[in-house]
Amino acid sequence: MILAALVWAPLLAAAGLARIPGVSVRMVLLRIPGVSVRMVLLVWLALGRCGAEEREAVYRLDTADYRIEMGVRFFPPYVGGRLVFHNSLNPGKELCYSGSGDSSACIERFVGAVAAVTYRVQPRRKNLPAAATFREVVKVVSQSDGLDDRPPYIREQPLVQGVGSDIQAFGYDESAVAERERAAVRAESRARMWRVYRQELFLNGDSEPFGVVEWKHTLNRIEVVRAAGRPAADRQ
Repeated sequence: MILAALVWAPLLAAAGLARIPGVSVRMVLLRIPGVSVRMVLLVWLALGRCGAEEREAVYRLDTADYRIEMGVRFFPPYVGGRLVFHNSLNPGKELCYSGSGDSSACIERFVGAVAAVTYRVQPRRKNLPAAATFREVVKVVSQSDGLDDRPPYIREQPLVQGVGSDIQAFGYDESAVAERERAAVRAESRARMWRVYRQELFLNGDSEPFGVVEWKHTLNRIEVVRAAGRPAADRQ
């Protein structure tokens, strides 16, 4: 049975990465029984993968006070590739984190999916202040057999010039899997492993979300199942 371990963004502090404002990270790293797997948490402002084709989608989640755009970059699935991220403030520095506290080692053979989400929030009127904070509440709606139950994930982050980021990754490091077994493990994992999340999005300490997004994570892709803004009657 393959088990999943969920690592949340607060662990970034251990690697000194939490000082990058406006970035939230959610990563599921699957465990293969009988194999020692490093648990790695990554933060990014630029994905270190050159030449790979990707898809982009934009969703509008406007409120009465703010224009809100959610842009999503869906990257091609990783099939044993190196997973590395870079901070745009220091593009030459690789950002990685491992459960052992080693912030210099990235996942060398990542199998799974990655998506990068950017939220852009702008006031609709000149006399409105810029949005200061962004909060997300993420709950598991359903999942495949063998995944551990997870409590809700709640995180608030400052917006930087109206921009916040959310990184999602779902997969495992196959470095410790014998080469002759990798193809079989990939096929079995792709057929079995998935999870659906419901994400509620809030601004400035609001009690009502401005948007609700449902995500589906598999090893082949991360998908937006549904993205809905606040009903028009509630925007006033």
